[in-house]
Amino acid sequence: MFRRLFSVSLILMMMGLLAACATAPPMTTEPFQAVQLDSSAFVSSVDTFVILMDASSSMAEKYQDMYKISLAKKVVSGINATLPPIDAKAALVVFGSGECLNKQHALALFGPAPYNQSEMAAGLDSLKCVGGTSPMYDGTELAGQKLQESLGKTALVVVSDGEDINQENVMKSVQALKDAMGDRLCIYTVQVGDDAKGTKLMKSVAEVGGCGFAVNADEISDPAAMADFVTKVFLAPAPVVAVTPMDSDGDGVPDDIDQCPGTPAGAKVNDVGCWHLAGDTVQFDFDSATINDTSLLEEALVIMKESPDLTGDVVGHTCSIGPEAYNQMLSERRANAVRDWFIQNGIAAERIRAVGYGETRPIASNDTEEGRSKNRRVELHPDR
Repeated sequence: MFRRLFSVSLILMMMGLLAACATAPPMTTEPFQAVQLDSSAFVSSVDTFVILMDASSSMAEKYQDMYKISLAKKVVSGINATLPPIDAKAALVVFGSGECLNKQHALALFGPAPYNQSEMAAGLDSLKCVGGTSPMYDGTELAGQKLQESLGKTALVVVSDGEDINQENVMKSVQALKDAMGDRLCIYTVQVGDDAKGTKLMKSVAEVGGCGFAVNADEISDPAAMADFVTKVFLAPAPVVAVTPMDSDGDGVPDDIDQCPGTPAGAKVNDVGCWHLAGDTVQFDFDSATINDTSLLEEALVIMKESPDLTGDVVGHTCSIGPEAYNQMLSERRANAVRDWFIQNGIAAERIRAVGYGETRPIASNDTEEGRSKNRRVELHPDR
């Protein structure tokens, strides 16, 4: 009699263990090979977000050779692994019932707290089982409490199979949350599985938000698709910061195109940063080295006298009309004419040297009279 009772008890115990094994999916979180988004290229588009994940008994069922809860955790892990560090508060909430949720219908596994990738992952890993009914409305209410702590833009991401759920209660709770938060709330849903009723419910939940969308977990299973999802839900392009070009001598010409660095304060420069003494349209006529307008020279003279240690080259240039050898001599004559003018007006001869470059250094096209006029010029290149 005792043996018979022991055998029956053993059989019942084994059946219970087998039944438990059949309904208890593995709860480890598979690592997600995420696309690494450039954190400098994005800013957070939300101030707070909550991920609401289904941990009810239906998530212990298999879908495409994978337990639904494993797929759900993969989705959440993928979001977490793909998100770059952002300035936002976050929370991870699960819903179900029974011992898995400490006999509660909804439980926060992380947050709300400043988003932290490792802490979010630890919260996800802390879920060790699934079970009970699917009180999504309780999960929505708890998620709503977390979201309403924020005054800025918020996002609710619901990950569920959409099955065995009281649709009326869920829609009421979602609508109440939307009414309370208005345009600050966008809702996104990720369906785990392909149940038709579940699909309809998840789409309806997303539509309440008015600015979110619904997807299936299969659609965001690969890293590139997940990166696209994360970008759309959580991120915005970082504002372009205008970089002011370096202008070491303060002449208004950036260093990268300044051919005459170190020009003194107050010096008038041309497009390439060289101290413009003569040239333009009137100072030198065609084939002439006669100075017929000294206004720029007089301004330069003041600077030269205020800076007695300033030395440099007076550099003459021509346009391309005429023989090259002739233009070389003409450029030297122009440079010497300007040097002589400075000397006649009190600048020591040893402070300035005359140099000519002929037609070899144009600053404008020689194909037009306007360009050729700009090339008939004299510049002062201070010694560095």
